[in-house]
Amino acid sequence: TKQVTTRPSAPFITSTLQQAAANQMGFKLRRTMRIAQDLYEGVDIHGAEGQTGLITYMRTDSTHLAPEAQQMARQYIEKNFGQDYLPVKPNVFTSSNKSAQEAHEAIRPTDVLITPDRVRRDLSSDQYKLYQLIWNRFVSCQMKPAQWDSTTVFIAAHGDEGQGKDSSPATPKAMFKATGRTLVFDGFYKVTG
Repeated sequence: TKQVTTRPSAPFITSTLQQAAANQMGFKLRRTMRIAQDLYEGVDIHGAEGQTGLITYMRTDSTHLAPEAQQMARQYIEKNFGQDYLPVKPNVFTSSNKSAQEAHEAIRPTDVLITPDRVRRDLSSDQYKLYQLIWNRFVSCQMKPAQWDSTTVFIAAHGDEGQGKDSSPATPKAMFKATGRTLVFDGFYKVTG
């Protein structure tokens, strides 16, 4: 048995947003980008804000987050989930794309306090689903990793032939391996489920 961790995923870039929307919600590429464009351009959230852009620009290949955005997420996490879920320093993600323009930010909510539940009645079903996906990924990327107790069991099957009382065990005829894990600390799963 050993303890292992699962780190949170980086905030979305265009391609990972498209993949997640396709895998989790069955959205085609054009549908995802059309909805993201609507969220970027703004939605009338009935209240003091009025017409509000809910996400940053959705065509980006950078996982970079502005320090203000990191701080916004960290304050939200500490207030709503507690110090146990907040890493000592902000999580920083590097892009595998060496030509990524770091001047651009990852896709994220413009204001973390505009939670998906708060604006649910002002969004279409598709807008709500995509905004929730983006919001959850952004908040969770600044949380502590999840911790698991991982157990591996090896079972060796030996035959009877060639094994007298004094002989050493022969090479096993078959080796079976079973693994399992138990969640010890939910970390970023607190947001992503």
